[in-house]
Parts: sequence; C-alpha cells; structure tokens
Amino acid sequence: MSTLENEISLRTGRALKRQREAAGMSLRMLAARSGISSSMISDIERGAKSPTVVTVVRLAEALGVTASSLIEGGAGPASRIRILRRGDAPGGEHPAPWQSLGPAAPGSRIDIVRYRIPPATSLGQAGAHPAGTVEHMHVAAGTVRVTVGDEMAEMAAGDSCSCRTDVAHEVANPDPSAEALVYLILERG
Repeated sequence: MSTLENEISLRTGRALKRQREAAGMSLRMLAARSGISSSMISDIERGAKSPTVVTVVRLAEALGVTASSLIEGGAGPASRIRILRRGDAPGGEHPAPWQSLGPAAPGSRIDIVRYRIPPATSLGQAGAHPAGTVEHMHVAAGTVRVTVGDEMAEMAAGDSCSCRTDVAHEVANPDPSAEALVYLILERG
C-alpha cells in the first residue's frame, strides 16, 4: 500500500470503530446490517485491509452516517438523527398511496406502529432503548419535532428519519391547528 492509501485506510478504520461503538453495535450486528462479514469489518478497523468504496458506503449506511465521515475520519460521534426529506429518496416519491403494516412475527426485533398526534401534543419522553435500537419514522401528515438526546429535528409531511434511540427521546406535534400522522418502525438492536 502507498503511504496515502495506508493513511486513509487507518483513518477510515478508526472512524468505523468509533462510529460502531458510538452506535452500541457489535461487529456481528454491523455485519448483519451491512452485509459485510465481521472478519472484514475487524480487518478494516485495524487498518489491515483497505475497504472498497462500495464497502465503505454499505458500512456507513448501516451505521446511519455518511461515507465521507468514515473516510475523513469524523472526529465526533455519529448524529443520532438522520433525516431524508420528501423527494430526496432515490426515485423520488412513490406515485401511489399505499401502506403495509403487517404484524411482527413472534420473536421479531421489529415493531410497526402508527401514531396520530393531536395538535400541540407530545407523545411524552420515552426512556432509552437498548444499545443498537433504531427507530425509523415517516411523517404521513402534519409536522413533528423529534428530540433524541440533545439533538432535535423538525419534520414535515413526506419526511422520514432514522434515529438511534439508546437515549431518552420524544416526538411532538408543534402545530396548534393540525393533527400529525406518523408511522414508526422500531428495530431493536
């Protein structure tokens, strides 16, 4: 490896390990979410292997961070809230209104929930979930304010987010005149 390649590999590996630990994920958990083997992830974290761009992107997506934050060695912890604004998704908005809210299978790590939040109402502060828990939320109507730890984001109809909820968190409808409709998938770590 060239000196530059070695430096980038070491920096990426350190950032990967820092982000993985900040997310409360084991090597196995990250492997399951990314499709990259735990031995390869370990090799990357130690700087023993130089990851491909596709590998970095898959790992970053599984961690809820940008690929550039891994390559640049992002010094701080990963943001707990990752927002995708309406129309920003690949392929844009889905042309037909459809919903799939099937029941979770016994032993599933996933729950699917729909919330109707009255005007100017909070669902209340929820306690921290176990490390590795992620809540994926879609705002179908209205506006919501999501607070996770010390981070806060405002979202409007059509926006979605993924939040690491291993800290206290809250969802509220700040609009005094309209109900908010939220679909949430709780993915336990």
